[in-house]
Amino acid sequence: MKTLLGVLAALALVGVIVFTVVESAPKIQELRGGSQGQSPQAAGDIAELAQRLIAPPYPNPDGTTQSVTLIPSALPKDAPFDMPLPPGGRLIGSVLRQRGTNTSFDVVLDVTGKADDITSFYERELGPKGFTSPPTFQPPQQGGFVSTGPAIGKTFCKADIGPYILVTVFAKASGPSDVRTHYEPANPNQGTPCMQKGGPGGPPATRLPALRPPDGVTLQGSGSGFGGNRQSSDATAITSKGVGELESFFAQQLVSAGWTRINGKADGPIAWSTWKVPGDGDWQGLLLIIESPGKDRRALTLRAESPTGF
Repeated sequence: MKTLLGVLAALALVGVIVFTVVESAPKIQELRGGSQGQSPQAAGDIAELAQRLIAPPYPNPDGTTQSVTLIPSALPKDAPFDMPLPPGGRLIGSVLRQRGTNTSFDVVLDVTGKADDITSFYERELGPKGFTSPPTFQPPQQGGFVSTGPAIGKTFCKADIGPYILVTVFAKASGPSDVRTHYEPANPNQGTPCMQKGGPGGPPATRLPALRPPDGVTLQGSGSGFGGNRQSSDATAITSKGVGELESFFAQQLVSAGWTRINGKADGPIAWSTWKVPGDGDWQGLLLIIESPGKDRRALTLRAESPTGF
């Protein structure tokens, strides 16, 4: 019963449906519900409530209804797809969804390691199976400070009409990450994320490289400004690290992006550095870190300007 409550709470908190499977065929067989005589159909009042909350109360556009089966600590007995499981992953359970002849399912895992490493694992393993995440599905990367959100998501497609897989990693401050994946079979009568195409336009060319924070440091409120001969990015870092340490960390990323340091200093609550920005136009850059008194908060600014902006 406690396991069912945990599954229900996790599903209720996350609006994005997600999925995951396992490493090798023998392992999958061991984890599929019913493989050892047990019933994959969860029973009891809590299970019924969970199923009713998860399944939509209205019919699908084609008139069919959706049935939901909760499967604690196991995979669906007849999973339509076998997906690799990151090493050391712990299977919390799965949800089988049936809409007419359309069968999809979600799986919840605990996985140790960094979020980027987990999504990279799926990229490596799903590619040979025909699932890829084309660059056109990803928003163009704008420069400046990169906010650290609670989740990292990836979409993997086989064709415009599917099947497709959604992988979402919810990193935690301590302990393993909450990993969820969702498998959706091909459906020519329903739109999919795989139909999205990259179009013209997008953000203007940026002189600012993407700057990511040190491990354990959260960036909030990242914002960028692009206009004419000036580009800037601002954010707030939640950390007890000193301004000098942060400036040095971000400065290493600027050097890697081709910026050349001109001058700089860490003095009390302020650390700053000036830079020569690569590319045409003799652009100059400024990195500024300011400590907020009495709080573990640091104001971050990165700016690039052409000579006419000075």
